[in-house]
Amino acid sequence: MEQIVDTCRKHVLSLFQKGQDVDDVLDSELNSFLQRKYPELSFAEKNEAVKIIKDDIKGYGPVQDLMDDNTITDIVVIKPDRIVYEQNGEIKLATAGFWSESHLRLFIERLCHRGKRKVDESSPTISLKLPEGYRVAISIPPLSGGSYLAIRKFIYCGSIDGMVPVTFSKEGAEFLKAATRAMVNMVFVGSMGTGKTTMIAVLGHEFAPMDLPLLVEEVEECPLDHQNLRKYVARPPNIEGKGEIKFDYILKHALQTRGNRILVAEVRDGAIFYMLRAMATGQSGMGTLHAESPQDAVRVQIPMLMGQAPEASAMDQATRNLIISSAIDLVVQMAKECDENGKEIRVCTHISEVQHSQGDAVQVKDIFVRRNREMVPTGYVPERILKKMNKKKVHYNLKGGQ
Repeated sequence: MEQIVDTCRKHVLSLFQKGQDVDDVLDSELNSFLQRKYPELSFAEKNEAVKIIKDDIKGYGPVQDLMDDNTITDIVVIKPDRIVYEQNGEIKLATAGFWSESHLRLFIERLCHRGKRKVDESSPTISLKLPEGYRVAISIPPLSGGSYLAIRKFIYCGSIDGMVPVTFSKEGAEFLKAATRAMVNMVFVGSMGTGKTTMIAVLGHEFAPMDLPLLVEEVEECPLDHQNLRKYVARPPNIEGKGEIKFDYILKHALQTRGNRILVAEVRDGAIFYMLRAMATGQSGMGTLHAESPQDAVRVQIPMLMGQAPEASAMDQATRNLIISSAIDLVVQMAKECDENGKEIRVCTHISEVQHSQGDAVQVKDIFVRRNREMVPTGYVPERILKKMNKKKVHYNLKGGQ
């Protein structure tokens, strides 16, 4: 089949090169060519060849079926004949594959063309966005041992109710819904792939219709949907090394554009200082970052990132702690674990309140924790959060939900 498809592809490309427009008659042209060149093929084999060629020329080649499946969130090409994907939290091996390294490289070049980017030996790694909004990370030799690519698809995110009881308990979910409506400042932390960015989109269902959310991202990936949403995405340098728009610049600009919710997906470098400063002065916000625990987030990761901002680098630790504790109300820890059947699932392990700092290390108190595969309340009453809920007239009973 590889030889047949390759011959068909060359035939179609030759027609394009001659200036013939075959888009509207591609099916009939391919069927006619196959009948002339390979009359011994069965009807099913001809249909298979036509589909492969159409996917290659007008679609996404061997991964077209994976791209069309709305239950698949990630596609990773490890080598030409080995493609894996994530579906409903489970990693699976695809039956399709590329025929060779050159076939894979041709596919990568077409992705770069669609994403208006370029990858070569002088710039062997790039991230780009496809017309559908999907994010693609590509690397080629000499940076990597082969041509690798990962496609992150973004599917519709329902409300947090759909994450009960696997990720959250009903009471934990109701608490976060109430906290969101009360415009409590939250940071979602965890390792890669635990669902931190997804949580912004999930809790976006609790935003009021006339809220003005601003979403700032390094790479567009958060599937948040809101009628008043404005998105800002950083931009890397172009092929000539020009045109870069840095993350911190975008964030500072976004803070001047009259939004009442600042949402930062994957806070990087010193940009976190501008987010925290906005939160500490009355701006409601959510952000995500990598951290191993709520304590690690407020005592190690956030202070370290703040130190990379020129305005914060000269501050002593006590001042940084004061900003952190004034800005952040909640830390929500996301993680992955295996369920009773060995299937990997995303879970929330901690919902913790940040205590006001008096100069020492910032403290957190757990409101909910995950024990024995279940999220349970600790008994701690988060007066700081409840006060914000009361101020916004959001009624919530910690023991019984809303």
